[in-house]
Amino acid sequence: MALPPRFLEELRDKVPLSTVIGRKVKLTRRGHEYTGLCPFHHEKTPSFTINDAKGFYHCFGCGAHGDIIKYLMDAEKMPFMEAVEHLAGMAGMKVPESSPAQLAQEKRRGDLTAIMEEACRFFQTQLFSMGGERGKNYLIRRGISGQVAKQFRLGYAPSGSALTAHFQAKGFDIKECMNLGLVVRNAKTGRLHDYFYDRVIFPILDRRKRVIGFGGRMMEKGEPKYLNSPETALFHKGEQLYALPNAIETIRQKNEVILVEGYMDVIALHSAGFTNAVAPLGTALTEQQIKILWQSCDEPLICFDGDGAGRKASVRALNRALPILTPGKSLRFVFLPDPFDPDDMIRKKSPEAFAQLIKEARSFADVLWDTLTVAHPVDTPERMAKFEKDVRDTVALIQDTTVRGYYQKDFKDRLWKLTHGSKKGRVRLAGRRILPIHSPTPGLAEARMLLAYVLCYPQAAEPFIEDIATTRLPDKILNDALQEMAALILDMPEITSETVINSIQPDIMHLLSAEIEMLKRSDRETGEVSREIGRMLQQSRIQAIQTEIAQETERYLANPDPEVWENIKALKKEIEKLSESE
Repeated sequence: MALPPRFLEELRDKVPLSTVIGRKVKLTRRGHEYTGLCPFHHEKTPSFTINDAKGFYHCFGCGAHGDIIKYLMDAEKMPFMEAVEHLAGMAGMKVPESSPAQLAQEKRRGDLTAIMEEACRFFQTQLFSMGGERGKNYLIRRGISGQVAKQFRLGYAPSGSALTAHFQAKGFDIKECMNLGLVVRNAKTGRLHDYFYDRVIFPILDRRKRVIGFGGRMMEKGEPKYLNSPETALFHKGEQLYALPNAIETIRQKNEVILVEGYMDVIALHSAGFTNAVAPLGTALTEQQIKILWQSCDEPLICFDGDGAGRKASVRALNRALPILTPGKSLRFVFLPDPFDPDDMIRKKSPEAFAQLIKEARSFADVLWDTLTVAHPVDTPERMAKFEKDVRDTVALIQDTTVRGYYQKDFKDRLWKLTHGSKKGRVRLAGRRILPIHSPTPGLAEARMLLAYVLCYPQAAEPFIEDIATTRLPDKILNDALQEMAALILDMPEITSETVINSIQPDIMHLLSAEIEMLKRSDRETGEVSREIGRMLQQSRIQAIQTEIAQETERYLANPDPEVWENIKALKKEIEKLSESE
């Protein structure tokens, strides 16, 4: 509805922002502004400010910004006119009358909403009637209780034209029912019949919990498995998320949302206690849906199915979000084992197993880097050059200059490690690529000795430099020194001991004085030192694997999972390979 700008300006002036927001948010006055905890995202330190004189609020944490009308629309889920009428009542003002066309449009929207609500009640009634046995049995097989079915307002669409007949009996406008995608006309016979039939029905609600569309699922094999309402005056698939009204409070409390692929995944997660789960509506994740998630969560978790299609959907989400990343707003990715989906994880594994995968969610940057490296072989100079160019071109897609700058720095560091970690002639420990394990952690005495070897014999250490660079020592000072030496040798493979010594802090030389003196007196050959370094790294890696075997064995004894047992066997084989290479 179009309203005179002067009326809106007067309305904003008469009702202070702090008065309205102060009803829900505890505010503290600081000079000409108020501060408080942001109502749009979870935070512990106030970053939300209100300026009554200028008539706007702004959150430095999530970027929420607007005037008093926008606040009511976003925080209270009021439509524009409802927000205006609410404020007009507070200010003692009368809202200018709408034009006949605007009044007609508002009335039609109300009529359409009433039709959708009636259809939802009809589907619910059918599910819990004698004729809904097929729907009830399907939900029971999927582990959905009657309580959960009522919570999500699930229903059943019977075969035939029962809903069409119901609308006709109730006197609803059949043409509008057709406009909403509930009733269709057979092109050959001209007869009217239901759009949804013999399917379990999932109502789709807007933020004010009004029914705006439906999703219908087949209970047997067939295509399409899911059927959604078509685009209508009320329903736009790319601008909605399934179950967002059910999940919004938990999302804001935890500052975490789990985006999964389908309706059943959402319901299974909610039933298992993950009440912050939502889903797109049978389409690839859209830019608008990502922005909706960011309104109440900084880093949504993308958790699509573990099969090939699910992995591709994750990559599509990655590419969709890349250009619109902003400071503090990103995505994280949860990868399920193939071919599991979230519903499988809950029913066949456990809620605890799913929660563990959530804890192991990977950052946007890591997944983007992995996606690029998988798609680009780097085994020749030309391919490496192409890879570097593609990395630069990909990062350039990020529109926000600050975020783009940090990605350029991060990926430049990754490129450096990749290019310096592929020199020919390097010795890699046997079994290193067989299984990802934690880096070895030598004891303090062995750590000092390893450092002394690298310091005094950099040429002997150079063939093992990749393994040395990934070694983590138990003492931070020693560890930092080792990483610094490894970087020097990676950058200058022909570096001399004298250059390394001159580059290291005097405190490190003092710590290693006994080991360095011993090496000077022994006057060892480079080959002998090289073998000793290799032996130390071999033993450290074997110890790391043995520790991991002990941890995995403990897990297996507590819960005999075949996957854990296979992992234990693989770890033991790696120890065998490492031992054979000594």
